Parts: sequence; structure tokens; C-alpha cells
Amino acid sequence: MKDNELVKTLFSALDIKDPRLITEIFRFSKVEHISKNSQIVKQHQFIKWFVIILKGRIRVWQECNERELTLYKIKKHETCVYSIVAIEKDYQSMVNASTLSDTIILKIPVRFVGEWKKYSSWQEFITTTLIDKYEYLLKAVELLAFKRIDERILTFLTNSSKETNSREIHISHNEIAKEIGTTREVVSKSLKVYERKGILSLKFKKIKLL
Repeated sequence: MKDNELVKTLFSALDIKDPRLITEIFRFSKVEHISKNSQIVKQHQFIKWFVIILKGRIRVWQECNERELTLYKIKKHETCVYSIVAIEKDYQSMVNASTLSDTIILKIPVRFVGEWKKYSSWQEFITTTLIDKYEYLLKAVELLAFKRIDERILTFLTNSSKETNSREIHISHNEIAKEIGTTREVVSKSLKVYERKGILSLKFKKIKLL
């Protein structure tokens, strides 16, 4: 699908019909193709572009004391809530973002994010993004505050299984550690306990829920 067609599918998904907004998006934004596992935002960097995904997936995460914690993932026709906040407050990004697959994004100069709020469809998109990601982050905080590490690992695996509609999850112990903010050793120990209990089986970079 050509880049212009991808942008048009975005208009349909966000119910953008105002010809003035459509004209401005085509005029001031640009489409960029990014390869898998590319870091597109670094923690503490100033945000210059507002990004919407046209194709692919992006992981948003924080790093502290050499550990990573996935905050959420963004998919087609979504954007990062932290980029909205950073743009509104004009401060440095609090998060990192990297592509999980070959990804196509729409890049919009940050000054238009506020200007386009005069269009109801754009305002609704921004508001919906803030609400959805806020609710997701509340659930993440609940897991961090009230669940043990082994419970968080099992919750992550269960959710991954539901997303892919498969009992087999192709992932390494180190990748799981980055998702939930712990170490590979802790993940491996917990998974071996679950394997002995007959809850899952372990293979190289693959876990099967039983």
C-alpha cells in the first residue's frame, strides 16, 4: 500500500473528515519507514515530532539502574501519550521508544498538535489516547505495587498468549525481564518453578502454556 493510501486509512480510522485538517496533515506531515528494533525516542531527549503509527508496532519503555520496564505498546493508528504530555509541557521525554517490527509512521511537527485541537476529530483522538493509556498505566501500577514478580511473569505470559491466540510464546527470558522490570535470573528461576508445577514447558526462546 502506498504512503498516501496509508494516511487515508488513518483519516478513516480517526473519523477525520474536515477538508481543512486533511489538507494540513498532507501539507505539513511526512511518512517515514523504520526498520525493526530501531530506537526512535531516547529518554531525556526533546521531542520535535509527534508520531502516529500507520503500520507496525512500537514499544514504549523506561530504563533505570540498567533495568528496563515496558510501559505499553502502540499499534496502528495510535500515538504515545508521553509525547503528548512532553509536547504540551515542552520538556524532555521521560521514556524510550523502539520498533517491534518494520514500522511506518506519520511525523507531524509538534507545533500543530495544539493548533489542530480546533478540529473536533483531532481533539477526540488526543483525548481518547490520554484516557486509554492512562487506564493502561493504572493497571501496570497495580501489577507493580500488589503482585509478586512470579505473578507478574505469569500475567504477562497469559496476556501474550491471548494477544497471539496461541499457547506458544516465542520470547527469551531476557526479553521477559525487560517487559516487567526485573533480571533474567529472576525470570528463569520463576519459570522453572512454574515448569515443575506443570503450568508451562520451556524450550529455547519459547514457552508453552499448559
